[in-house]
Amino acid sequence: MSTTQMNASAPVLSPAVGYGVVLGLGLGFAVVVLAVMKITARHYPEHSATNSSEEYTSASRSLKPGLIASGIVSAATWAATLLQASTVCLVFGLSGPWWYAAGASTQIMAFAQNAIQLKLNAPGAHTFLEVIGLRWGTLSHLSFMFFGLGTNIVLTSQLITGGATTVNALTGMNAIAACFLIPIPVVIYTLVGGLRATFFSDYIHTALIFAIIMVVSFSAFATNPTLGSPAAVYDLLQTAAENYPVGDAAGGSYTTMRSLNGFVFGIVVMISGTATVYMDQTYWQRAVASKASTSVKGYILGGFAFLPVPWMFATAAGLGMISLSAGPVSPFMALSLSEAAFVAPAAMTALLGKSGAILLLIPLFLAVTSAASAELVAVSSIITYDVYKRYFNPHATDKQILWASHVGVLGFGLFMGVLGVIFHEIGISLSWLYGFTGTFAAAGVFPVGLAIRSRRANKNGCLAGLWIGFACGIAAWLGTAKGFGGVVDVTTTGGTYEQLAGNAGSFFIAAIISMTTTFLWPADFDFNITRRKNAFQPEDANAEEHVEKDSDQTSTDEKLSSPMEKESDDVYAKNDASDAVLYKDFILSVWVTVGLFAGLCIFVPAMMVIPRIWSKAGFTFYIVLAFIWTFLAAGIVVIYPVWESRTALWRICRGIFGDLTGRSSS
Repeated sequence: MSTTQMNASAPVLSPAVGYGVVLGLGLGFAVVVLAVMKITARHYPEHSATNSSEEYTSASRSLKPGLIASGIVSAATWAATLLQASTVCLVFGLSGPWWYAAGASTQIMAFAQNAIQLKLNAPGAHTFLEVIGLRWGTLSHLSFMFFGLGTNIVLTSQLITGGATTVNALTGMNAIAACFLIPIPVVIYTLVGGLRATFFSDYIHTALIFAIIMVVSFSAFATNPTLGSPAAVYDLLQTAAENYPVGDAAGGSYTTMRSLNGFVFGIVVMISGTATVYMDQTYWQRAVASKASTSVKGYILGGFAFLPVPWMFATAAGLGMISLSAGPVSPFMALSLSEAAFVAPAAMTALLGKSGAILLLIPLFLAVTSAASAELVAVSSIITYDVYKRYFNPHATDKQILWASHVGVLGFGLFMGVLGVIFHEIGISLSWLYGFTGTFAAAGVFPVGLAIRSRRANKNGCLAGLWIGFACGIAAWLGTAKGFGGVVDVTTTGGTYEQLAGNAGSFFIAAIISMTTTFLWPADFDFNITRRKNAFQPEDANAEEHVEKDSDQTSTDEKLSSPMEKESDDVYAKNDASDAVLYKDFILSVWVTVGLFAGLCIFVPAMMVIPRIWSKAGFTFYIVLAFIWTFLAAGIVVIYPVWESRTALWRICRGIFGDLTGRSSS
């Protein structure tokens, strides 16, 4: 190999830059978000997070679809999203980013059905666990809360570990220091601004993410002197396939969909991602915060707009890095499979030099902060409404609820740093955490979906499905690791087939048990109980028994008419659309989800596997399609939120002008 080749995976920035980004940029970003919140609160006092727990934890349930879509894209775009998608591009070729993107996008769209059912059946809910607690009682509530909080902990570990690893890879900054310092600015602006502050940070982060996607994509396929066009990239990829072939892909090619391991990874993405969106309170938080009349629209737009984030970025970065290291005379050294986690940083450095490293570092850091902020609010809501208010202070005042929310944000913010250090020290990778998420949480998908959607859901069957599915998933995961690797350790349990066994075991066993018991022994729950209830706590020791009885039992109705039921008159317990309209939205979401899943995960891949190895024309068409989708997505999550909020923005601008000129009427 030529000695003139450079190692693009080596840090190109100094540790001082790392500390500057983590502390300087982090605190600066916090100041900007807090300033925006202060200005908003001045000209829209009803949106001040210091005055109301509803505003703090659910943004008064008033957010419009464009901002919801932007928030969904931001919440789904962790550091792991960009890093892992680029990694699988090196490992599986172009099939890796496609499966990552298609699987994740359809899950987000599928969650639109949960969002509309939550609005329809429990308009006053703050968490999905509140509905389960009221419907099925304490044992079920505690069981599902274990998996809900566990999912948040695993996802937070991915966030902090991925962020620290990226900063370390690009700057050489101490990873342990990064684990502790990254959460600081997040806690500051989340503690003050609540959920609405999270959405403001989400919008800024999403805009930056699409900016970096545009830059890396045009560099790889248009402006880079070594690459510069899809045709040039294609030719270099054929050279790379000869020198560094993809393990099981057809002809060892990077330009084929015929990779069995890539397909297996796609199944893992679908199951693990579905488990994430069902069991992560972050997604339910956005359903709570949205307007009922537009919640489905927000999730469908968010799913559509998320597709190019892993697809376009990882395709450009991954294939760009592979092309630039295609042979012994290429300018950069090829990355080995053991270095696959560094594909994204290496690609940005190779394509754009130090400016590329900085360009990646900033949005990846903001990806960590914005997603971590969403996790903070989500966990804080569970602590507030499902722990403090349900078990310790059922009659808590709004001030006490707000206090509990602040304590939850601060406490979990401190815990974030500890989580990052733990997983960093024991050597667990992002790929391992990503696969384990599905093994842990997939058992909750069908039970939670039935609890929110179906009055016939069988309590005991769903609870049994949750725990038995989880146990079977763990057994399948560890058993497959032992069978394939001969030993159970971090390396063997992180394999593709081991993760598939764990994910599938949890998901399908829980689905079979919960669906079968519901079909054979259906319940008959009255969702009017959850529709009329804004405070999701039993009012006496027998309340849980009452809510499980038939809807015609007047004792239940009388119980729900107690003095606490006055909360049902609260504006936040009502929807801005009729049940008939919401049901039509639900049907629309089903058709859109099924159609896009069939298109993205079945029809398009079926067409793409027809050629054994793609032609240059086919590859060029694929890249052009990715560009078109990226531009459309950017319009949805960057331009559309500004357009739909134009009236409010104009009011704020007039207010600021009035403040500056002394003509303010406020």
